[in-house]
Amino acid sequence: MPFPGPGLATRIIGEVTPRRVKVLRQATEIVEEEIKELRPFQAFAVLLKDKATGIRGGKRFFGNIIVVRSVESKDAMTASVTRVPWRILEKIRDRITEEVPQVIKVLFDITPKPPSTIEFI
Repeated sequence: MPFPGPGLATRIIGEVTPRRVKVLRQATEIVEEEIKELRPFQAFAVLLKDKATGIRGGKRFFGNIIVVRSVESKDAMTASVTRVPWRILEKIRDRITEEVPQVIKVLFDITPKPPSTIEFI
């Protein structure tokens, strides 16, 4: 899949730290593994700056938010959203929230290009 020159840092909104790169790297591996059968033009995870409240071990937990983005394109000038089956989205969600303990919420971006761009920044 195409990848931005500056690497994973372009998919981290906010401060780029070794800890945040590790979180994003783990989420990205899961997204790529679970979505590869669909053969999208590009699929990846984005780590947001904001955090969300959830429950871990019966206690309130303030954790990271991951956005999953997958698009179809022929030239990267326009892109449509990959129609990812719900079972795959659920598997991605479950794996990320279970295997990446810092993440409490997983979102799926359904915005085409335009008006959005393929990458977040």
